[in-house]
Amino acid sequence: MASNREEQELQQRVFADKCRRLHAHLLGTKALLNDIGEYNRTKWPVHYPLARMARANETYSSNTAGSSQPSSLRRSNSMIYSDTSTLMDGGLAPTPVRRSMTAEDAHGLGSSRSNAGAADASERLLDPNDLSVLKLDLRLSYHADSDVMGSLEESSIARLFDERLSQCEVHIDKLIARVIDKSSKILVTGDLNAGKSTLVNALLRREILPFDQQPCTMLFCEVVDASQNGGVEEIHAVPDIERYNRQDPATFVRVSMNELEDIVMENDEHYQQLKIYSQDKRNDDESLLHNGVVDVALIDSPGLNRDSLKTTQLFARQEEIDVVVFVVNAENHFTLSGQDFLLNAGNEKAHIFIVVNRFDAIRRKDRCERMILDQIRDLSPLTYEERQDLVHFVSARDLLAADDSSAAPAESFSRMEKCLRSFTLEQRFKSKLAPAQRYAMNVLFDIQYLAAENVAAATKRIQEINAVLRESMPKYETLLQERTESSKQAEAILDGSCLEVRRHTTAHLTNTTVHLQDVCEKVAYPGLLSLWTYAESVLLTMVRHLEHEVKECDRFASFTIQQAHNELSQLEAQRRLLDTSAEAKPAAGALDAPKGGDVWDDGTGSSVSASQLASIGSISNALDTVQLELSDFVDLDFSHNWGALTSISASASLTLFASKSMASNMLALLRLSSTMGASTARRLIVGTAMLIGVGSVFYVVSDMDATVRRKLSTRVSLMLKQEGFVEHHAERLTTETSRAVRPFVWHLQHTFGRMVEAEERRRADHLRRRHVAQDSQIYFDELRAKAQELASAVRAVSTDVGI
Repeated sequence: MASNREEQELQQRVFADKCRRLHAHLLGTKALLNDIGEYNRTKWPVHYPLARMARANETYSSNTAGSSQPSSLRRSNSMIYSDTSTLMDGGLAPTPVRRSMTAEDAHGLGSSRSNAGAADASERLLDPNDLSVLKLDLRLSYHADSDVMGSLEESSIARLFDERLSQCEVHIDKLIARVIDKSSKILVTGDLNAGKSTLVNALLRREILPFDQQPCTMLFCEVVDASQNGGVEEIHAVPDIERYNRQDPATFVRVSMNELEDIVMENDEHYQQLKIYSQDKRNDDESLLHNGVVDVALIDSPGLNRDSLKTTQLFARQEEIDVVVFVVNAENHFTLSGQDFLLNAGNEKAHIFIVVNRFDAIRRKDRCERMILDQIRDLSPLTYEERQDLVHFVSARDLLAADDSSAAPAESFSRMEKCLRSFTLEQRFKSKLAPAQRYAMNVLFDIQYLAAENVAAATKRIQEINAVLRESMPKYETLLQERTESSKQAEAILDGSCLEVRRHTTAHLTNTTVHLQDVCEKVAYPGLLSLWTYAESVLLTMVRHLEHEVKECDRFASFTIQQAHNELSQLEAQRRLLDTSAEAKPAAGALDAPKGGDVWDDGTGSSVSASQLASIGSISNALDTVQLELSDFVDLDFSHNWGALTSISASASLTLFASKSMASNMLALLRLSSTMGASTARRLIVGTAMLIGVGSVFYVVSDMDATVRRKLSTRVSLMLKQEGFVEHHAERLTTETSRAVRPFVWHLQHTFGRMVEAEERRRADHLRRRHVAQDSQIYFDELRAKAQELASAVRAVSTDVGI
């Protein structure tokens, strides 16, 4: 007796140690999921393995070719144990958990994925069906040649995956609560009218829950031992199960046994759950609720397919349950809703306790048993392997129909009850901890699969980016070189054009101002009476000639601008050959060829003509104010006629002295002068002087037109020189040339700069993406190692004996 007690205490300590270790590993698994979710949202959208529908169709065809069962019953991602008997609490360690679709260990995922990628780069390395818990259920129909998931954007898949991670974290929180909770909860569920309430009453040996030939249970009914309520039998109707506290009457409503049937069948008050405290006066070794080992709760549930809300609640409720007792109507077998429920529960519960009720009504029992077992084999392989202990064919109604309540139950029911007690109380690791362990293992294997997929995806992205960078490097270097050369050439064209305009304008206008007098020789001289008008005409002709020559310089500047534009257009054409982007098309008005006369485009869409290069309404401020003066008509400077006068004097002298009678004439003149008186001589001299004066005046008057031209040209030239006329127009046209050509140079340099910046942005973006991919490669490689290490620790919970 003492040895049995010591053995039970040892088993309790071992179980407590396993609970503590599994609790820690569940927290570690949740931390990994949280870390993946954070990384998925902020750094790298987790690459989800997408399968092409054609490949999925081939898999579908191969799975269904040799079986009459629908493919939805086949699970390619089941986690199986090679020896399920070792999952017994305190028994031998189970073999490592593995997927039924592969025999490779998790550490071989990376190499196998690389080989698969090398074999066919067009195919995904993993099929989503390889995932178990983290599989995205899109519930989408597809055509044979479509890729439904592949059509989704990466961000959309990342959001769906993030939601799935959050659901897994919530589920792990429930598993942690179940591991911490020392009690065991048994959920009795199944299809409508399968006899669930009848089974619960048969297990309690009391007709507590109402039952009928029609579906009657409308809400969850949890039956616990009255010892948890101070030994008092009561029924609490709970509006909000999260706030329920049996010591706080405000959180529940007491219900009498007479009201129980109406509430269970109608639930007009919309209670969430009934809490039924019941006494079981049987011995500890006979009672399931009052067992002396652990607190047990029997939960009767509404049938599947009653309505979508109840079904959804039932699917969610099973996550809080340690043991699922699935009741099957022997007349109906497993319905589609039942199959879906078992597949969903199979994510964590490898073993489902199945009770086939109303088996007494079946005439060919062997055939019914064989068909149901075939379904169980597809739905839950491990349950099928232990079908002797987990699958029972009974008739709960016979036990309740017996007149003597103390009568022994049928052998089949008695064996079922014994196996359920053993599964719940003696095999607590298998019934309570193994589901949490199984779920954690599924999650960790999914993490390893996804980590391997993302390592391969990151590696592939790094290789692609490196290839792009290598291919674009020559283009980038050529672009830099062409930008430098084009910029130098454009600046040289600009400087050369300005220098040419300056030189031409300086030389041309200097020559013009020097030869102003020659321009006026064609002006007709109307005579002395119209001398003033003639002077005005001469001055106007000079001004117009200057204007004409300035315009000529303007036209030369315009021609130079056109030449520069043509050369810059050639450079622009060379640039466009290097630009392959969508922006390479020239914008309207940018470096277009001139059309119609001396018209150019400055790159901004506005036209600039030669006559508009600078306003020349007044080519000189001095000419605007010039006025005729008397000095312009008199020229006392005979230096410009000195040569002519000298020639005349010389000729007269030679003629005089060459005469044969020159000596005699002179002597006669002397004798004549000596015979004259002084007054006569004076008159002669005065007359001679007057004659000379009249001749001089006549000469001056006859040379008046030349004097006017000479004086005006001299004065105008002097005024223009003092004003800096030549330098002003040379500077003006140089500035206007620079102003007209500079926008084209800037445009060329700017477009080259934009090309270089765009290429540098592309390269910087590639480098950033490569850096992210490299970080992700390291992260997911470390994540795979962490998940593998944690999976080994989770597996060791069942393999190690414990303390």
